[in-house]
Amino acid sequence: MIELIERQAAIDAIVQCTNCGDEDTLRGYVLKHNLDNGWTGGILEALDAVKDLPPAQSEPSIPIAWIEGKIKWLNNMDNYFAELTANIIKTMLNEWRKGQTDNVD
Repeated sequence: MIELIERQAAIDAIVQCTNCGDEDTLRGYVLKHNLDNGWTGGILEALDAVKDLPPAQSEPSIPIAWIEGKIKWLNNMDNYFAELTANIIKTMLNEWRKGQTDNVD
């Protein structure tokens, strides 16, 4: 299973280990005191490595039109179970759409 995290959350977690408060303060402290990797434990390298990671690839999506086509196909089967399945899928699609509009702020 692949788990996705936000890049900034990873950076914040690394910085939190240093008690510096934020990345700029940490970098400033290391530069001001001319600290090397041995002293910092490679913390700046870890920050840079996280920043250099490529963006996570989102999962492929199923086009809404394709889903709606399958709902229509199921409704045209003249079968109670197919109609029931179509209604379940339509309900799920409507809930997803509602969630999309709820998240737009």
